[in-house]
Amino acid sequence: MFAIVLLLGHLAVSAQKWLPDHTKLQYAGGIGFLSVGVGYHNKKDKLQGDVFYGFTPASVGGLDIHALTVKGTWFPLKPINRKTWQLRPLSTGLQVNYTFGKQYFGFTPDNYPYDYYKFPTALHAGAFIGGQVNKQVSSRRGIKRIGLYYELGTYDVELASYVRNRKALSVPDILNLGIGIVTSF
Repeated sequence: MFAIVLLLGHLAVSAQKWLPDHTKLQYAGGIGFLSVGVGYHNKKDKLQGDVFYGFTPASVGGLDIHALTVKGTWFPLKPINRKTWQLRPLSTGLQVNYTFGKQYFGFTPDNYPYDYYKFPTALHAGAFIGGQVNKQVSSRRGIKRIGLYYELGTYDVELASYVRNRKALSVPDILNLGIGIVTSF
């Protein structure tokens, strides 16, 4: 019986290591009209990895769009701390987005010539820069801080379109802005 209690205690501690360090709710930013995500950070909190589910309703996107995004974020500068507030003036990162649906594809379908589409319509890589402001909180629910963040980014297909069509597209045309809330545990 004692061995079972020890084993269950060990499993509970091990399971806590797998729980996410933070959750995020993001508006826009090229990953969905509204997206929810979970993620982890390293011990020094300079690197974050996130997985998001994004949804764009038909009223906004013409049809319901479901997407999955994986993000890696790096905070290269030391945070500025003032009492219970923290400013992270610069973040940068990479993301890969997959859009679900029969109308999207990762590889050119057989009914099109090989080079008809230059990029897949379902899978895109992107890059972004941004910043974040956090407020430390004392909570019985285990919440350590709540923050607001922004990201300004672009995707591979948008960047390639800009390079080939500089007369028709401007830099703001290929950028997207995302604003979000992060809750850290």
